[in-house]
Amino acid sequence: MQVVKKVFVALSAILVWTAIPSVAANAVSIGQACAKTTLGTRVSIRVNNKPVIVVCRNVAGRKKWIRAAVQTLVTTTTSTSTSSTTVPEPVINFTDVVDSVDPTLHTITIEGMQPRTYSLKVPTKYSAATATPLLLALHSRTMNFKTIFDDSQVLSWAESMNFIVAGLNGAVYEGASSWNAGNCCTNATTYEENDLLFVSTVIDFVTLKYSIDKSRVWVMGHSNGGMMAYRLACDLSEKITAIAVVTGAQMDPTCNPTKPVSVIHLHGNLDPTVPFYGGGKFETPSIYSSINDFSKVNGCNISPNEYVNPIKEKYQWICKNGFEALLVNYQEASHEWGDEYTEAILSFLFAHPRK
Repeated sequence: MQVVKKVFVALSAILVWTAIPSVAANAVSIGQACAKTTLGTRVSIRVNNKPVIVVCRNVAGRKKWIRAAVQTLVTTTTSTSTSSTTVPEPVINFTDVVDSVDPTLHTITIEGMQPRTYSLKVPTKYSAATATPLLLALHSRTMNFKTIFDDSQVLSWAESMNFIVAGLNGAVYEGASSWNAGNCCTNATTYEENDLLFVSTVIDFVTLKYSIDKSRVWVMGHSNGGMMAYRLACDLSEKITAIAVVTGAQMDPTCNPTKPVSVIHLHGNLDPTVPFYGGGKFETPSIYSSINDFSKVNGCNISPNEYVNPIKEKYQWICKNGFEALLVNYQEASHEWGDEYTEAILSFLFAHPRK
């Protein structure tokens, strides 16, 4: 492995520290139960003598305090040493290492987390003079970024349509990868993996290196990756502008985006893994209720426009300022990535920039 550069980024959750209750370290700790606290409550504690924001979340069916995602980039420094400059607290240090054999493969190590990997693909037509869209691709449970690259063929589209793709790998526990999307899926939920911080840091790092169109920062996910896309839209809406979900479900029980996020959700009516009408081994909600509830918190109209034929049923929620929520249920499809999905997704994403 070759270290190309070590970047130390000072990130601060600009939530106005005085507005977040500060409590003694022995009163609240990361991983501690918060059974008597309202979900979504945030408090400031001290860890290793540094202020840290924690939030009460539903993790694998139990309410626990977990570390909140960092939200706002404040200052950055680039260094080849292992020491960071003095910056406002809290400080999140990370290193990004490029593989010596595959220059598109990155290993990012965030302070307090296990190393994570991702693949960064930049189209040949990229120019720093032009703001370029960024698409984050999230694979299904037990898989990796190569799977969603192969299933979606998104890299060919990225080359022709000129957008950057970051294929992220979920955390691996007991030999299997997964995403902590809220109430799913193990083992990322069991170990309280901070996937929000992982994704947020990757976005910040890529934005530092390349000219990114901040009105077009997208997440595309399959199955558990689609669930994670919903959670990112709920909890990282300051950075994510639109998401595309394939056979996923909304599993974040405290979804409350601060900015509206457009969503296209493609599903199969015969899906046994994430059933359209809910249930299954992951006990997912119905897909209609998933996107309907999400559209409500995004300020969309209450009743969607409906278009139904023997091939697919479509539901379209019209939202404020050009945002949209779109559900397409393919009558004869199952859990796999359909041949026409990627084209439909990219058409939707490009048509819905954040204004």
